[in-house]
Amino acid sequence: MAVSRSFDSILASDVAGVVIATPISTHFELAKAALEAGKSVLIEKPMAMTSAECRTLIAISERKSLILMVGHTFEYHPAVRFMEDVIKRGGLGNLHYISSRRLNLGLYQSDTNVLWDLAPHDFSIIFSLLGNRVEKIDAWGCAHVFPDVEDVAYAMVKFSGGVKAHLHVSWLDPVKVRQVTVVGSEGMLVFDDVLPAEKVRVYDKCFKPTTTNGDSYADFVSAYHHGDVHIPSIAVAEPLKLEFLDFVTAMSTGKQPRADGRSGLRVVQALEAASKRIHHQTIIRNAAKTPPRTVLPPIRKVAAAHNPNVFNKIQ
Repeated sequence: MAVSRSFDSILASDVAGVVIATPISTHFELAKAALEAGKSVLIEKPMAMTSAECRTLIAISERKSLILMVGHTFEYHPAVRFMEDVIKRGGLGNLHYISSRRLNLGLYQSDTNVLWDLAPHDFSIIFSLLGNRVEKIDAWGCAHVFPDVEDVAYAMVKFSGGVKAHLHVSWLDPVKVRQVTVVGSEGMLVFDDVLPAEKVRVYDKCFKPTTTNGDSYADFVSAYHHGDVHIPSIAVAEPLKLEFLDFVTAMSTGKQPRADGRSGLRVVQALEAASKRIHHQTIIRNAAKTPPRTVLPPIRKVAAAHNPNVFNKIQ
């Protein structure tokens, strides 16, 4: 194995694949150069800074028959795969919503905000569980420490069929939280990645309104179902190792990896849509701070704009 500080020397070598784990702003140019040099590429999340850059990388990889993969590590987590299976076989009934929280104190970064740093994990998990049938994304963000650098952000994703996903990411929280909750009509599930073991719990809990139209307190209480809590046995495996194995397998077989370029594009599209909503909310807040010449009514929350082209499939 050779070590080099020159990216050009790596591209000139006979290596088959390149892993890019550099600042986000450098992803596109480095990945483009590697692909043009005939190297398959695994890029750390997010894939690039714009969906246009993502499409360019996908086009080059397809033109040159190379593997383009994105580091959506949680797509390889055994717990996420278990959750996918439970949802697919209807183990929770009809899905109501998903809530994802990724919080900690730091790490602040100079080239990005909390949305682009942490939310790629949550978007990739949610898309793995629900698919990419997105109808609308709304988002809010706050910059508490550095101007114009959001360190706390919230997003709401509405999928076709009515299922919603709620995301909360933060660099400014006292407790480290890495948790995904899935709520259905017949049960609930929690994935807590901070736990050292037994990270998934399935709750036989739900609310079933009575069909007798009773209005007594007893009728109301009886609508709640409290069953057992099941801790499933899930094989222990290192997600990062599984990710790299998928990259190597894809290069040797030509089969597309699980977290391919299109997976990376979907996540960047979601980040772009959420960023636009945060920017829109910021403009409204800043406008509200401008001393008006006359008394204006309170500014109401603007409904989220729906751009039907954001999540169009790649042709």
